[in-house]
Amino acid sequence: MSTATTNTTTYSTGLRLLTLDDAAKAARTLYQSFRNDALASLLMNDIQDPQLRQAAETKMYECYVRQHILKGVCLGVGEDASTFETVAIFATPTSEDEGMFSFATMMESKYNELWDMVPPATREKFFSGLVPLLHDSCERILHEPRFRNKHCWTLVYVGSVERSRGKGNLRKVFSYMFDRYIDNDPDSICYLESSSPVNIPIYERFNFHLVENIVLGNKFDGAVEGKDFAVMNVMIRGNKGREWRDTTKL
Repeated sequence: MSTATTNTTTYSTGLRLLTLDDAAKAARTLYQSFRNDALASLLMNDIQDPQLRQAAETKMYECYVRQHILKGVCLGVGEDASTFETVAIFATPTSEDEGMFSFATMMESKYNELWDMVPPATREKFFSGLVPLLHDSCERILHEPRFRNKHCWTLVYVGSVERSRGKGNLRKVFSYMFDRYIDNDPDSICYLESSSPVNIPIYERFNFHLVENIVLGNKFDGAVEGKDFAVMNVMIRGNKGREWRDTTKL
């Protein structure tokens, strides 16, 4: 792994597994990556104070990062004093069984701090409404005959800051995960939900294919994406990139 030194501090320029000590930096990375994201906007648009909203969004990402460092896989590519170039968060097929949503893990992930930080409307969206709906939709899709009994890895978040462009960081992340984890099990698949349709052709390069679109919130005539609703594009990659759309064999 290559390194770079700034003011006597050495930072990795390659890919590495993250630890809890990296959580704040990873959260800042994801905040910068998703500042204009429709789902983040929908979740946080009840917070009127800009500074509080930024703090709450960053705390949300920190919670996700900590939770998946504890019970999943978190990767960082490149870094400086402030952020990584790219951060990726994966849940494993056994994350939930190992206690990802247990009280102890939720507390260690600092979801209690997020709860205390945000107003009731945001609490309702995040803890009782939109995020649980995504979880339920994932369960429904994975119980379809073509996906049933598969070992599912979930790409929860992958985000990159501006300076990562052209460096192939997403390929580094996927190559690492596919080669070391996902493709070693012939029954494994990889699931993701993207809130930006421009990412669909990018993920298709890695053999993900669109399954369906999930609408969160209320989409009505005149509705504004990011304020009233967000659309999540669900995509799945068959084991070793195998085609699944016209067959139940992955």
